[in-house]
Amino acid sequence: MGGKWRTGILLSLLALGAAGCGPGIRETPEREAQMYTNPVTLEDEWGDYGLGDPFVFAYNGQYYLYVSTRDTDAGVKVWRSDNLTDWSYEGLCTEDPATLGAYAPEVRYWNGKFYMYTSPAGQGHYVLESDSPTGPFEVATGNFGRTIDGTTFVDDDGRWYFYYAGDKGIQAAGMTDPLTLKQEEVQTGAYMGGWTEGATVFKRGDRYYMTYTGNHVFSAGYRVDAAVSDSPLGTFGGFANNPLLLRTEGAEAGATVGVGHNSVVRGPDLDTQYMIYHNLEGRGIVGPLRHMNMDRIVWNGERFSVWGPLSAPQPKPALPDFAERFADKKALKEWESVGNGTWSASPDSGLAAKAGSGNSAAVLLLAKPQTEADYTAEFHVRVENGESAGAVFAYKDPDNYAVALLDRQAGEVRVENHRGGGIETAKSAPLPENLDIGQLQNVRLEVEGAEVVVYVQEMRLLQLELPSAAGGGRIGYAAVNADARFGYAAFGNEVHGSGVRKAYAPLPGEIDAVHYAQAENRRGAAVPALKPDGEGGYTLADLDTGAALGYRVNVAEDGRYNLSLRLSPGKNGAKSRLLDGRKEIAVFEAKASGGESGGWQTVSVHGVDLERGLHQWKLEITEGSMELDWIEAGLHTSPEPSSDDFEDGNVFGWTRYEGDWSVKDGQLRASSLQPGKILYGDYGWTDYSAEADLSVPEEGGQSGVLVRATEPANGLEQNQNRDDFLRGYSVFLRDGRIHLVKHDYNTQPLADVPYELPPAGEWVHMRVAVEGTVIAVYMQSEDEPVLTFDDRSEQPWLQGKAGFKTAGTAARFDDFAIEPTAAN
Repeated sequence: MGGKWRTGILLSLLALGAAGCGPGIRETPEREAQMYTNPVTLEDEWGDYGLGDPFVFAYNGQYYLYVSTRDTDAGVKVWRSDNLTDWSYEGLCTEDPATLGAYAPEVRYWNGKFYMYTSPAGQGHYVLESDSPTGPFEVATGNFGRTIDGTTFVDDDGRWYFYYAGDKGIQAAGMTDPLTLKQEEVQTGAYMGGWTEGATVFKRGDRYYMTYTGNHVFSAGYRVDAAVSDSPLGTFGGFANNPLLLRTEGAEAGATVGVGHNSVVRGPDLDTQYMIYHNLEGRGIVGPLRHMNMDRIVWNGERFSVWGPLSAPQPKPALPDFAERFADKKALKEWESVGNGTWSASPDSGLAAKAGSGNSAAVLLLAKPQTEADYTAEFHVRVENGESAGAVFAYKDPDNYAVALLDRQAGEVRVENHRGGGIETAKSAPLPENLDIGQLQNVRLEVEGAEVVVYVQEMRLLQLELPSAAGGGRIGYAAVNADARFGYAAFGNEVHGSGVRKAYAPLPGEIDAVHYAQAENRRGAAVPALKPDGEGGYTLADLDTGAALGYRVNVAEDGRYNLSLRLSPGKNGAKSRLLDGRKEIAVFEAKASGGESGGWQTVSVHGVDLERGLHQWKLEITEGSMELDWIEAGLHTSPEPSSDDFEDGNVFGWTRYEGDWSVKDGQLRASSLQPGKILYGDYGWTDYSAEADLSVPEEGGQSGVLVRATEPANGLEQNQNRDDFLRGYSVFLRDGRIHLVKHDYNTQPLADVPYELPPAGEWVHMRVAVEGTVIAVYMQSEDEPVLTFDDRSEQPWLQGKAGFKTAGTAARFDDFAIEPTAAN
């Protein structure tokens, strides 16, 4: 089942290949006005504390936001929204003394009740209960411990799980009901090398995904990682895109830093998921001052990334193509009733149906708009008395339609396909025993061609092929010999994440090749093929001469950019050009090697002028053929020749992170007491060489040169005890060898070679040159590199600052110099 489900995702993406506006169209000012900007501040937020640990969940067509409470106050604040961007304050949903300093409150709806899980000032957990998402919530348990940052997950079988923070990673325990944890606990494997908190768990297809954060809220290196598992308590790991969210310094105007503690929610279009998280703005009077941010989650096969963290304007979340809240009886004028039943609508109780005693025929209420062939629809159903009620979809006429029913008597969810006035096919699945359909339940349908997937309260319960449902139709509600109530109904013509094709990818940033908005081919060839990338995602193959791909982009600011493609050229190489409208902005060329295929490589063009705003680009293959993985854009700064001999006794132009650095006798010195990291230059530097004299480290110690370093933070502060808080390459001397490693808030060895070094404390000269994806290391005055490495990985570092890094030794540096190594 899971494999077919994932295939459906890919088919939905390919089906959009010819959809949307043509490439090269600049969006109108009116479109640009429909934007929002991170971070978000709200009226009535906690003063000098903000909106920390934001949790957003959806109920009956509305979104509700809860945030942490400052330590000096009791109560939990709640806001409500229809669209995730416009929020109204609903007041305190509880003022119970147990919520003094209520950290990370999260709410889950189940069988007519709302359960809030929160930690009083980080000391264990309480559960509070309410009949409304806006309260009042009342304490329903004692403090049952389990550290901090509790979150719940309900699997497809109705079983509950509880996850919480720990210094060895996220921990978990099963639950017997919403108020009770089992005693047994497990380490999930989701770990950030130190204190790990703020977990969120959700399921997609057959896989379980967890996002989590760490290591300290006051660290600029606070960030979000993700992990994946085949079971809710299984070992979580193996996620290729970590860190998922990270920003340590303001790389753009107003940039947010110290980002973390997220929740995940489905957007108004019913298809797109969003990551809700906070940023750190400093120390408030009573704790950390934080505010809320929201960025889009985008999927590529079984893995996802986040278009963020963003602080430039971006388009607001898309709304559904149709929605109805049944706020009053006037709403029924826009719906059509079929069958012998009575329908009513009111602000207090929503939509109600009385089918009439003994009437086994379905009573239908139908919306007028029709879905497209592929869509997601959401319904809310409560079977109060009688047999069954549910959703109508693929309605063509009174004799030809489908229903997804919650059957009170049989205890099942059932899809019936009505054709020619009778039931042609039917398929059912049991409802979890702990689910009460006498209370309002969310029913979501994902329809792609003939495939229909049915979710109840986000539990995937039924999947089937329904050929007659292909082509779409009208949606609505149905009651069969039952009294029922219904809530919010909506549909959006996107499914399985396909809405990414209509979204504007933020730049600076990276765009997966599979997320194109439109495909063209002058020779009439097929749409580009998807090819597994070995990491759970896909690249684009079969891109021949004449093919063109359109991409929608949102450029954050006017300026000069570096543009890069990761591609694998065909046996004759590949040439392509990138256009913005009719203007050619970059030409890329990749030569094949070995006469067959060039393998994966990254080609770049530096210093391209881009204008702020929404654009549609077109990438044309002009010669040869290729596979394509991604397109990336980063702000560009041309490196100028520069040097520092430290004779002035200062480190102007340098930024210190870890370590005790000083200038003495015309030398830059690092103490042996702790690891050290110090940077120089600009994050927009691309191809350059960094050279310096440096002292040979003591046995077991290391000292060397950093290149293309970005996102640095002090990993030693707040007892985090990490010296790899950065992205970039480090070349260092240690125990008679030269080592090259890659940092991404971890350390990955890339290459090392033996090298005869003088005794510890003596001087050597090192030069590290970076050009394209090649790192070359030269020692002393030698003309040939002693180590060369071409980083053809999925994520090479293409730009960043230079500097020094030490560990386990006292170190000295002198005569530092920067030289460009290519045309910039």
